[in-house]
Formats: sequence, structure tokens, C-alpha cells
Amino acid sequence: MRAIAVVLLVVGALSALGFSRHEQRVREQDRLAAVASDLAGRKVGVHCPGFLSSLVDTRGEAGQVRFDAAGRPANHTDLSPQTCKALRHLDRVDFACIDRGDCGFPQFNAAWSAHTLAHEAFHLRGFDDEGVTECYALQNTAFVAERLGVSEPQAEKLQAWIYARGYPNEPEEYHSAQCYNGGPLDLRPNVATFP
Repeated sequence: MRAIAVVLLVVGALSALGFSRHEQRVREQDRLAAVASDLAGRKVGVHCPGFLSSLVDTRGEAGQVRFDAAGRPANHTDLSPQTCKALRHLDRVDFACIDRGDCGFPQFNAAWSAHTLAHEAFHLRGFDDEGVTECYALQNTAFVAERLGVSEPQAEKLQAWIYARGYPNEPEEYHSAQCYNGGPLDLRPNVATFP
């Protein structure tokens, strides 16, 4: 009888913990979806994998939006476990290392997660071309970072840092000859800085 009580107690505690984590993930997804919706120009969703799904995630992509045969994007993006985790803690990352020039992989990974959310949001807006989508995302990484708790000055530096350090190393299909200061894809042509 006592063993059954212990088993029931453990099962109950695990169930409560699972429910709590599920509720936390739903709130997190809603917060990210609000940011993505602003960039997408429509109400969209963001999916972060649950605990079990994250254990078997083998995609290797930071984020993904599916397009149908007619070229219409889905109404949500699927983010990797690593991207979701980095976005969850973005406001706790010390990006002062950008000024010092001594940032490491953890800071780059966190900054890239904000960029990933911007990138996927522009896919959700309907842009299928990776070069165009990437150019628009590069110009909105600071927006995402600010919305997720990074101060405006740090978010602007983060965006410039991602452009300088990340963009040159991306595959060719993520580049566009039209992505430059004053170019056709410049969302703020009257502003002297780019992105």
C-alpha cells in the first residue's frame, strides 16, 4: 500500500511539472509569436519543441517555415530547441562584449537566435527567396532583440555585429546583390547606416 502511495506521489509530481513546463512553453511561444506577427504583418504562430521533441530533434536548422505548392507560407514557424532556449534568455546575455571585441560563441548564438526569428518572420510574410528574406531579417534583428528585452543601444550594436560577423559566412543563396545601403532591399534608405 505504501509503495502505491509513493508511486502515485511521484506520478503526480511529474505530471504537475510536465503541465507547468507546457504552460511555460505556451507563454513563451505566444511572446515570440507577437514579435513575429509584427514583422510578418499578420497573426502568425511560433512553435518551440517540447521536452521529448527536443530530445529527438535532428533537423539541424535554427528555424523553418513551410511553403505550399502555390508559394503561400504556413501560419507558423518551427524553431529549433536551441533557438527557443536562446530567445528565452536573450535579455540575460551580456552583449557588452561587442564593444570590447571579445564575444564568444554563447553571445553569437544568442544574437543569431534573434536574427533567426526575424528571418523566419519574413518568410511568414511571404518572402520565399532566401537572399531577400535574409536582407530584411538583417535589418530587423535589433527590433527582435529589443522586443525580447535587450536595450536599444545594445540591440543596434548586436544587429551590426551579426551583419559583420554572420552574414559574410552564410551560404550564397542567403546573399542578394540588392542588399546594401541605399539598395533596392534597404528598408530605411533615408538612414545613413546599414543594416
